[in-house]
Amino acid sequence: GDKAEKSASKEMQQLHDMSSFFPRYAHSLTREERMRALRTLIFLKEKRTGAVKSRTCIDGSPQQEWIPKEDAAAPTTSTDALFITGAIDAFEKRDVAFADMPGAFLTSVTDEKVIVKLSGELCELMVKVDPKIYRKYVTLESGGRPILYVELYKSVYGLLRSALLFYRKFKRELTEYGFTMNGYDPCTANMTTKSGHQITVLWHVDDVKVSCVDSFEVTKLLSYLNKLYGGKIVAQRGKKGEYLGMNLDFSEEGVFQVDMIVYIKNMFEEFPEELKGSSPTPHVDHLFKIRDEEDASYLSEEEAQQFHRTTAQLLYLQCRARRDIQVAVAFLTTRVRHPDQDDWGKLKRVLKYLKGTLYLKLRITVDNLSSSQWSIDASHGVHWDCKGQTGAGMTLGKGAVVSFSRKQKVNTRSSTESELVGVDDAMPTVLW
Repeated sequence: GDKAEKSASKEMQQLHDMSSFFPRYAHSLTREERMRALRTLIFLKEKRTGAVKSRTCIDGSPQQEWIPKEDAAAPTTSTDALFITGAIDAFEKRDVAFADMPGAFLTSVTDEKVIVKLSGELCELMVKVDPKIYRKYVTLESGGRPILYVELYKSVYGLLRSALLFYRKFKRELTEYGFTMNGYDPCTANMTTKSGHQITVLWHVDDVKVSCVDSFEVTKLLSYLNKLYGGKIVAQRGKKGEYLGMNLDFSEEGVFQVDMIVYIKNMFEEFPEELKGSSPTPHVDHLFKIRDEEDASYLSEEEAQQFHRTTAQLLYLQCRARRDIQVAVAFLTTRVRHPDQDDWGKLKRVLKYLKGTLYLKLRITVDNLSSSQWSIDASHGVHWDCKGQTGAGMTLGKGAVVSFSRKQKVNTRSSTESELVGVDDAMPTVLW
């Protein structure tokens, strides 16, 4: 309705105000340029507050034909780096801030020629922003649909290289401020302030986490970024904050708590079956056992797709706030290609366990920052193809800062050999 149109108009106004592109006459473009012109999309989302948020995006998928992956890949901060720094923040009683930079990509200048078309309602919305500029460039498609061709000047969301260009720009801005990039994570930077305190920045595309014992240094950095990005940065300050879909809580002294309660509730709402009751554990002892093909009752295509989707959601959850379901999820990920009714039951058990422990939070504390302790173990031949399972976790005191559980990739002849393979599986992360 009107809320959506106002939000979309605001998004179009932002593109105009930030000189994201300039219009082109259709006849001034070659036939190939018109054919390769990328579509413009706009996504609308209603927030819990009732406000409608718009995000303009270019459909950059056709660019895969001429841009190799290695020329478009942009790094993001690792989950492990986020949890390690979160534990340090709690231990050192740092002031933590989470910042979102609206329209961040629009601050990066593109280094390629990109023609984009706005058609239909988006074309009309753009014309309403400034009719004197855009109306004369509008032409009609064969079906009478209005269309506006523009050439991009800024890196709009959706282009294959937008994230990479913004990463390079943001990294350069932090370096100019005085930060040094961390050698072990491409999206973590540290700086020692004049007062002798360390300030740390993590970023995942345009979502930034800043921490320092001296709260003034956090404010000072946010002011610097605010000036660079047009005063539009939205920052969360205090003991609690939302970051990358997780609720991060520092309210209890020395404790770093993480939960994804809202995410889990959304999973329950999306799941097609009603979950009656709860389960005391995420799996039972026959988790790894599967039926022979002739005895199995396989899921329908629609059920198999839902199984795959829910398993992917659990995979995202288990490496963040809910480390207690890692073993069950590790098995479910091996069954997404051809799941049967038994797998469906095992999936439901994980969900019922989450239902019964919905408000369980991951709690991490640090005893000593100079001592990280790893525990690595393996189960021999537990899978149907006689492969083993590796489990590993690192702690700095209490709670797993880093952990994983995964199926081994090679067959072994003894439990001793499985243990060696397990250590080898974990060693890259241990060394990191």
